[in-house]
Amino acid sequence: MGLFGGPAKQEPVSSAPYEGDMFEEPFDALPTLPKAQDNTVIAKGITFTGTIHGEGSVRVEGCLEGEVNLKGTLTVTTTGIVKGPITTDVVRVAGDITGSITARESLCLERTGCVHGDVATASLIVENGRLDGSSTMLAPPERPKEPDLAVDDLQFGDNYNMDTGK
Repeated sequence: MGLFGGPAKQEPVSSAPYEGDMFEEPFDALPTLPKAQDNTVIAKGITFTGTIHGEGSVRVEGCLEGEVNLKGTLTVTTTGIVKGPITTDVVRVAGDITGSITARESLCLERTGCVHGDVATASLIVENGRLDGSSTMLAPPERPKEPDLAVDDLQFGDNYNMDTGK
């Protein structure tokens, strides 16, 4: 019963949203996590002893004692030291490496870099660094050959004239 004896008026009641829900986004709109990088960093002040084998990029700022076998890139910074054999696609040396290096694609010896050992690579770049050892040049890695196209496989527009080439 309403005031003064009249029937009670029914008004729709809306529930106030929970304060925590006001700022939440639906699950579909949540940002995705960043893509994992294929990078490994051996930081300055860290000594890693063991074998590194796999794919990706390794950056040595500290000391690495052991074998490196990568399908990827090894970067030795000015503070980095590597003691052991290295086999990888690309090597950049700004620090110190003691051991043999096989770089299937290229090796860049920067002006602050020093290599004590023999190197074998398809491309050797020396920026006034020091190489105490011999170098052997490898054949460049083979790139996938593009398939040969026959003239019959070629397609031209409607306005192309085979006789004039236009």
